Amino acid sequence: MRTLFVLAHQDDEIAVATRITYALQRGHDVSVVYLTNGEGRTARSAERDEESRQVLRRLGVHDMHFLGSQERIPDGALHEHLDRALALLERMRDVDEVVCLAWEGGHQDHDASHLIAAAFAKKRGLVAREMPLYQGYRLPGPFFQTMAPLGSGWEPRRIRAAEGMRIVALCRFYPSQRKTWIGLLPTAIVRLVLARKEWTRVADLDRCKKKPHEGRLYYERRFGVTWEAFSRHAEAFLTRS
Repeated sequence: MRTLFVLAHQDDEIAVATRITYALQRGHDVSVVYLTNGEGRTARSAERDEESRQVLRRLGVHDMHFLGSQERIPDGALHEHLDRALALLERMRDVDEVVCLAWEGGHQDHDASHLIAAAFAKKRGLVAREMPLYQGYRLPGPFFQTMAPLGSGWEPRRIRAAEGMRIVALCRFYPSQRKTWIGLLPTAIVRLVLARKEWTRVADLDRCKKKPHEGRLYYERRFGVTWEAFSRHAEAFLTRS
């Protein structure tokens, strides 16, 4: 059994770390793919690749593919490279199960990677499961929720407090993303160590034909990408795929 984790950025693995651990415990071969270079004002792509390598190795993963860095797909613009990223992902062979980030309106690259992973799974006749990372539904300005599922159909799985603490401790390996983790860490601790629940549900491409939630999406407020601009690329991609 081979489980493929499809992620947008280096450090997104924290959102799916409980599932990585679960898959490895069940004896699955685990592969992780990143679809953007993660490059920004605070770090070069090579630096971010190395940060994620350290974390994945500590989780027990050794098969990782930094496709976005290799192909120079820019951070923040994955929705403009959907077909190209899908073509790269389709090079992956012998996949039995796909895990991706949720369709939730938090970051445009997260939603774009969801589209790509779900399309890849559907073409292969596979199930893709999604997991929440962050979104700002019903919250003002810069505020957001971490690992909080939106909508229905989610399945909870209880995790051990020790596992949650181990995953939270891995955040120290992202020095280039200190500012980001200042905001993410408190709620990550609540979800992983106190609530101790992992949430997954089956990804559905029909869900992707609609806005993740009503009101302004977090990436509209924070990253300056409108739903209208994103959905133009998404709708065309869904039609072609």
